[in-house]
Amino acid sequence: MNHTLACLRHLNAESYVSGALIAQQLDLSRASVSTALALAENYGVTLERKHGVGYRLSEPIDWLDAREIQRLLPRHGVLHVDVADRTDSTNRQLLAAPAHGLTLAAEWQEQGRGRMGRRWQGRLGASLMFSLAWSFPGGATTLAGLPLAIGSIVAETLAECGVNDIALKWPNDLLIGNAKTGGILIELTGDALGPAWAVIGIGLNLLPPAVEVNQVATGLLAHGLNVSRNDLLARLLEKLEHGLERFARNGFGDFREAWERRHAWQGLPVTLSRPDGQHQAGTAAGVTPDGALRLADAAGVETLIHAGDVSLRLAGN
Repeated sequence: MNHTLACLRHLNAESYVSGALIAQQLDLSRASVSTALALAENYGVTLERKHGVGYRLSEPIDWLDAREIQRLLPRHGVLHVDVADRTDSTNRQLLAAPAHGLTLAAEWQEQGRGRMGRRWQGRLGASLMFSLAWSFPGGATTLAGLPLAIGSIVAETLAECGVNDIALKWPNDLLIGNAKTGGILIELTGDALGPAWAVIGIGLNLLPPAVEVNQVATGLLAHGLNVSRNDLLARLLEKLEHGLERFARNGFGDFREAWERRHAWQGLPVTLSRPDGQHQAGTAAGVTPDGALRLADAAGVETLIHAGDVSLRLAGN
């Protein structure tokens, strides 16, 4: 078993902690602690080691704490928060056993993913990766526009937490400038006529990813984020609970105006790439009441693009 994250939780950046003390607290052998901490760099963590004294973090880690997050949430809500040090995918775990209002956050995901099967690689202590399970009485057809509604809720919450110029890219990305700082992946299960389960996966960069990604990325801390990870997750969950109840009553129409206000490429020339290799150029002209992208060509003729395996880029990029 990999004990690296458990051992790292016993370290700080102010003072050295002996391997013997960690071994005692975790009921491990000294050799197991040494082996576990030798793998710290695999998680992007740098340690300072002093022979005969112990270990110290080069930079502090802002750990998630399920009890603290739960304490910050309204008492009468339906949300329940679990935090895992490691998991394959928070979405996958909740899809296997969804429960209304259950949230699973992870410090590290082995198989985190975004749209179109792309990998989502978080950064230990410097990203926020969580999934929320929510039950809707209607079938999947009642959930059109849900990714955009979630994006609008997350963007507004980040703005309240000090983040400057947060924008939305259709259908599920959060941008600052042209750099990605977060993404949303919603997976559905349940009966066609309802009820339907939505597992809402959200990934946010507090610092840029430590590994190379296939697009420009940035972190929220460089753009004004002024709360801890625990506080941020609690605020997001509180807003999501209210927003999902609102969406269940009124659909995406209630969120359309707010989404378009933050639409990063509203009125700009874009190129849409389809899985078959075809490309379509046009101007991003907002979205419909059910969340479809309105793409206008040079003659002003509109095409409605529903979320699927398509990629959207600014023209010329």
